[in-house]
Amino acid sequence: MNFTLRLFIILFCFISMCGLASPSNNPLMQKGWAALVKDDENEAFKYFWQAHEQARKTKNTADNAEALLFLGICSYGSSLEKGLQFVTKSLNEYKLLEQTDPEKALIGRYKCLQLISTIYVRQRKHDEAMALSQEVVDELKDKNDKSGTLGLAYNTLGSIYELKNEKQEAEQYYLLAMKEFEKGKNIAYLPGSYCRLGEIAADKNEREISGNYLNKALDIAESSENKQAQVNALVALGKWFMRFENDNLQAEIYFNKARIFSMALSDKTFEIKAIEALIELKKKESDFEEVSKLQNQVITIKDRFYSFEREQIVKSLEVQFEVSEKNRKLELISAEKEVSKLTNYILVLILALLLIVFTILFLFLKRINKRDKQLLKTKEELVQLMEEQKKMKEQQFQNDIEFKESQLSAVTIQMLEKNELLDEIKTILSRKEPTSEKDLKKLISKYTIQDNNWKDFDNYFESVNKNFYTRLKNKYPEISSNDLKICALIKLNLSIKEMASILNISPDSVKTARHRLRKNYS
Repeated sequence: MNFTLRLFIILFCFISMCGLASPSNNPLMQKGWAALVKDDENEAFKYFWQAHEQARKTKNTADNAEALLFLGICSYGSSLEKGLQFVTKSLNEYKLLEQTDPEKALIGRYKCLQLISTIYVRQRKHDEAMALSQEVVDELKDKNDKSGTLGLAYNTLGSIYELKNEKQEAEQYYLLAMKEFEKGKNIAYLPGSYCRLGEIAADKNEREISGNYLNKALDIAESSENKQAQVNALVALGKWFMRFENDNLQAEIYFNKARIFSMALSDKTFEIKAIEALIELKKKESDFEEVSKLQNQVITIKDRFYSFEREQIVKSLEVQFEVSEKNRKLELISAEKEVSKLTNYILVLILALLLIVFTILFLFLKRINKRDKQLLKTKEELVQLMEEQKKMKEQQFQNDIEFKESQLSAVTIQMLEKNELLDEIKTILSRKEPTSEKDLKKLISKYTIQDNNWKDFDNYFESVNKNFYTRLKNKYPEISSNDLKICALIKLNLSIKEMASILNISPDSVKTARHRLRKNYS
């Protein structure tokens, strides 16, 4: 599925949801609806939020549910998560409405499900979206739906099948949607359905059928002054002229006209669509210089568009804050009026009780002051105890370190003594003097208790130098165990002679090993 088709289907779903259904008789929601039709999402969001706040205060569940639904429609274009939050709240409100107005609650529920399905399509959760829209179809297909929700569900199913490249199923659902919109005279939705059917017919090389659908889409979009639908219809017609008439000049006229309309829209995906159509045309004409310019323009618009999406999220939060602040100020003004009415009645009582209040307050503050002093003293004692405890822990820690260092030194000395013993035995044997086996055993048994191995040394060394071997292995995975031993002895600041004795090698070998370590791991 190419990017252009995916973008068109997303725009198609967006246009459909923007015209979900006209609101109730609530003046605030009607103003929001008027702003939404004009593609002024910020203004629309403001009115719908005010309607939500008003309905919440008056406990009007029906208006609150509808306001939350339209807040979701306003929000999901810039933030899918925000739109999903609002529509979920709306769904809960419609559930509360089931006891008082079950019919309105049922229609509202399916409107919410359809909006969630549209959001899922944009999130590429096609299976979840299909399940929701299918539920809407199953429940409304045998009912006289006047809200347009059934047609929108058909459209969503068609778009999902088209994304899955199942054109035949997509066409069937688009036809069902078109019939629903024609039956309900929903001119806000018809251009989108005609466009999709026209493009599917074009893919099947049905020249005349495709042209008729696309011209119908443009006529209705122009008559209803639906700029988003006009952009889609003009782009589709331009491609039709490129494909069937090989008329690049007429196609370019349509694309440029679509681009002019798209520049007035806040949703810049429409302008990207128009420019990408021009890019396709210029590639066909091998005008690669113009293609490069247009591609740079698309990149610039996309950068601005994503910045705009972030700004939209911020603006929606600002609108919520502004409306909340206005409501708070109105509440304060109302409270002040109520206070002014009550002032005359309670003034005498206040004067009579004032002395008592001051007396009680004085005693209360005195008591608090005394308690605070006691609390401060207790805190100071506690801090002092904690400092002493800290010092004791530090001393204990230092003692442990010193003990471990002494143990390490003892192990090191033992190793030195052991190797000195071995050297002494070698010396005796090398002299080839007659020595009794008893004397050798006596000499060896003298140092038997000191025969600790490298494992004991490693344990004490690691207890003093935490993770020394681990850090070396992580930094130099190829380092050998002998190199690790030399590094540990270097860490202990032992002389070359002492290191040679412990490792049972010559001092020259130690020097060579140290030189090699510096060369390989520096």
